[in-house]
Amino acid sequence: MKRRSISMAVVAMALAATSGCAEKSQTLSLPSDSGNGSIVIWSNLENEIGVLEEYAQKWSEQTGSTATVLRETPDLQQFSQASKSEGGPDGIYGIANDQLASYVSAGLAQVVPEELYSDADYADAAVRACYADGVRYGVPIAVETITLFYNTDKIKEAPKTWEEMIEAAKNNGGLKFEATSIYYDVGFLRAFDSYIFPYADGGYDTGDIGFGNSGAIEAYEYLNSLAALGFAGADITSDIAKGSFQNGETAFYIGGPWDVEGLKAAGTAFGIAKMPTLNGKDFVTPVGTQVGFVSTKSKNQKLVYDFFRYLQENAAEALYQAGGRIPALLSAQNSIEADDDTRAFIEQIAAGEPLPTVAELGQVWTPYSDNMKLMFTGQISPSEAAENIEAQVREGIELMNSGK
Repeated sequence: MKRRSISMAVVAMALAATSGCAEKSQTLSLPSDSGNGSIVIWSNLENEIGVLEEYAQKWSEQTGSTATVLRETPDLQQFSQASKSEGGPDGIYGIANDQLASYVSAGLAQVVPEELYSDADYADAAVRACYADGVRYGVPIAVETITLFYNTDKIKEAPKTWEEMIEAAKNNGGLKFEATSIYYDVGFLRAFDSYIFPYADGGYDTGDIGFGNSGAIEAYEYLNSLAALGFAGADITSDIAKGSFQNGETAFYIGGPWDVEGLKAAGTAFGIAKMPTLNGKDFVTPVGTQVGFVSTKSKNQKLVYDFFRYLQENAAEALYQAGGRIPALLSAQNSIEADDDTRAFIEQIAAGEPLPTVAELGQVWTPYSDNMKLMFTGQISPSEAAENIEAQVREGIELMNSGK
């Protein structure tokens, strides 16, 4: 497992280019007998592909239909072209949720039948990741997030609050994380009652931008105080922060499950815990979800959903054992043989939320990062950063939408 790259600008370009041609998909009802047929499923899951092939064979034997799973790293145009051809993909089982919206906007993702699964059976963040504009298009598979790593040679017990962590860090080597990225900073906004775009009723209000309000200014002021202590800065990347923690220099690091094996291999003494609370609130971290969806171009959609339901009900634990990805299914989270590290991530996932899976998020990354760097180097104040980020994000969104 490794940290997935964040390429929202590319996703946004695809969304902007295709949003005008999206058609409203119709919800399907799943029959009790799906009948015989043949389906092809693409998956971006690498370590788990053998498990998917195994369960495809089992499903095929039980149903009399044939499911073929292929390891692919699809992009929007590739999938769109291939899905039109004979033997092309009928769906994808295993793609990052931040890419789902592009397939929805292009009219390539079918609405999930209501009876396929109950939202209540899955982690809240994973469920939200499967919705676009209030409609459910995805099937949640696995979840991941970032949380707190602490050096057990320096810190004997994980801090419960940011205040405790800062005091401990002052005397034990400090803290480093990539504070110029909204990916790591969303928890600060949420702790001071701000947001990127507010979420309600299955969708995001992208006209309401939370980067410039009073809560956001408080968040930036807090981040600036961390920079003054040397715990954040314009030049501290995730790789630099991880390196400092791995060699024993710093006491704390904010990272993900993709960091665990490397730290173990380096011999770093570490523990993992839920993020400390800030301002009396849970520290929200972004939850990434691997999802599946069915192609609107498929002639065997009901068969694909039947196969997906089979995987959801039977393969979650086997997929975890193969790839170490935490199941989105709550019952599977409770039944897997998880170590303390995995349990810490599961606990943090319950306090997390997905980044907004909307095209407009692509307009956030650069303005946010640029202005955090200016603030950390003293060129602008937190209030000026708030004003700049909000204005630049709004301008980017308006420019993006002007071509529709």
